[in-house]
Amino acid sequence: MFSLPWLELSRFKRHTITRLAIIVVAIIPAIYGGLYLASNWAPTDNLDKLQAAVVNTDEGAERPNSDGEKLHAGDELVDQITPAGEGGFDWQETSLKEANDGLAEGKYFAVLEIPSNFSQRLVSTGGDDPEQAGLNLRTDDAHNFIVGQMAGTILNEIKSGLNETTTAEYVSEVYLGFNDIHSSTEKAVDGASQLNDGAVDLHDGTGELSDGAHTLDKGVGTLKTGIGDLDDGAGKLVKGSGDLKTGADTLAKGTTEAKDGAKKLSTGAGQVADGTSQLRDTADEATEKAEDLRDRADDLVNGARPKLDRAEDDIDSARKTVNGDMDKRVAQLREDYPDDPNVAKLADDMDKLGGDLDKAHGRASKAADEAKDLEDPVKNAVDDVMDKIKEADKKIGKLDDGAQKVATGADDLHSGLIKLDKGAGDLADGAGDLNDGAIKLKDGTEQAKTGVTDLKDGSSQLADGSDELDKGAKKLVDGSGELADKLAEGLKQIPTYDKSDRENRSDVVAMPVDAEKVKDNAVDAYGEGLAAFFVALALWIGGMITYMVINAIPYRALMSSAKTTRIAWAGYVPGILFGVAQVGVLYGVLTFALDFSAGSWIWTLLFSILVAASFHAVHQLCVAALGGVGRLVALVLLMVQIASAGGTYPVETAPSIFQIISPFLPMTHAVNGLRTLIAGGDMFIAAQSAVILLLMTAIALVATVFVCGRKRMVTLTQLHPSLTL
Repeated sequence: MFSLPWLELSRFKRHTITRLAIIVVAIIPAIYGGLYLASNWAPTDNLDKLQAAVVNTDEGAERPNSDGEKLHAGDELVDQITPAGEGGFDWQETSLKEANDGLAEGKYFAVLEIPSNFSQRLVSTGGDDPEQAGLNLRTDDAHNFIVGQMAGTILNEIKSGLNETTTAEYVSEVYLGFNDIHSSTEKAVDGASQLNDGAVDLHDGTGELSDGAHTLDKGVGTLKTGIGDLDDGAGKLVKGSGDLKTGADTLAKGTTEAKDGAKKLSTGAGQVADGTSQLRDTADEATEKAEDLRDRADDLVNGARPKLDRAEDDIDSARKTVNGDMDKRVAQLREDYPDDPNVAKLADDMDKLGGDLDKAHGRASKAADEAKDLEDPVKNAVDDVMDKIKEADKKIGKLDDGAQKVATGADDLHSGLIKLDKGAGDLADGAGDLNDGAIKLKDGTEQAKTGVTDLKDGSSQLADGSDELDKGAKKLVDGSGELADKLAEGLKQIPTYDKSDRENRSDVVAMPVDAEKVKDNAVDAYGEGLAAFFVALALWIGGMITYMVINAIPYRALMSSAKTTRIAWAGYVPGILFGVAQVGVLYGVLTFALDFSAGSWIWTLLFSILVAASFHAVHQLCVAALGGVGRLVALVLLMVQIASAGGTYPVETAPSIFQIISPFLPMTHAVNGLRTLIAGGDMFIAAQSAVILLLMTAIALVATVFVCGRKRMVTLTQLHPSLTL
């Protein structure tokens, strides 16, 4: 069984060149596969050996709300990527001209341009007109297309990192803004509470003012009534003193009539004395009431004015607080929360409260002005009345004294007419003075009536104004209380964030989705990922080389009596032995030169031998059936399988024709099985590929046997071939 294969191999012992041919056949697949894998083993790990230029023209920009702190994002980006390998390439900071010249000459594989407005556009995200910051990466496909693709990936990584950092800073400012809003709202709550406390004090003051005004109005009414009574008494006094004067004159003219009417005079004088005593008592009482009224009027004027001034100042302070700081804060809340109905209602309530405060301030100012205007008239009228009352009291006192004297003289009239003459003269004089004083008292009471009427009107207006002021203060208390409550409720809804919380939330918002790439059955290097394809490719080329050196079948045996299967087997065994040698040398080179590793070394080697056996069977068939043309067919098959085996990119990315023929080509299953075994994947896939390769090997061997059978009949075409390769 092995005699014919041994005879075929023994041919290579005859000469040194044939022995070297055996070595060449064994090592060519290792050279082919080793060189390709070595050149593609870890290209992405050596990108730091590729020089690239970065041109930074960024001018920097001031950070928003930072008290002049500037952002130099361009410098930060350069510092981030310029350490060798940190930015993918070996970035060198250069001028624009040097970068352009270097890119054109091939010195630099990429040029990254940072524009002058880079920082300005980054900080614009916190302003009213945000703009995207742009970076410009230029490559030159005339030098290397793949580097351009890698540069695009590196740019995406730089952009993603910048986006994450910028978003985190912006969101951190937003969360910090919540803290500012909370602090401002807290101040607003304190201000509203102080406003409510002031409004309560104002309401208490206006209540006291209203009570005092009504008390004043009531006292002025009493004063008016007393002045009216005093005026009536003064009128009676004028009439009585006039009558007394007439009587005294008549008494002075004739003592005879006085003598006859002495008894009547005594009686009348006694009545006059009683009347003057009552008048004096009434005048004293009026004087006391007038003094009490003046004291109350002074207390009212002195007490009402500071309370009105304080009320006006409190209302004005409240109005300024509401229409100033509170309006700004509420406007800021409305701007920050344009869709919040509570903020909108709060703004409307603030507008109404501001209007009410303005009206209340106007009424308070008017009441204060009216009260100030009434101070002097009230004081002057009360002082005039007091002066005249005091003067009338003095004269009434004199009148009473005179009346008492008249009474005494009338009593003494019976004692002697001499005293009557003198008493009558004194009576006439006193009666004249009494009449004059009574007239003046009458005039004073008329003026007092006019003044007290004006005072009554003013006190009534003061009472009405104080009532309105008290109502406005009540509304202010209610409105400021509601404002404080609403602001307190809004304060509870405004969150605050400490530094660590802001940083954590900013990082989460900046990168809300964290994606992690997990590789099942991961390989250690890029070259190991391509090893399945290049090993299969090397073994295919190894099969081609094998049947360029040895015969596909021992043609001399065709003329012998040997069986056809034995002849086909004699051509296949040397090939499979060369295939085993090729597998051993190839994996030896990969292991020791490139530190290649496999998930399962035993199964990988056995499967690789199966791949070599299958490929050699195909090559034997091609050469046995077609001779030199068969080698061309094998070469064509190689090109077709490179395109359809899915060695670099999945076959699904190739045109449909390659997807159709891929399952019928041995290299497809060789690559699938080797890729699974090298990475340590599902052994079922490797087993499935092995079964298919065994089937293809068997088909090729059966076909070779059939070809050998045909070859045992010599045709004219074989004797005179039209083309020899």
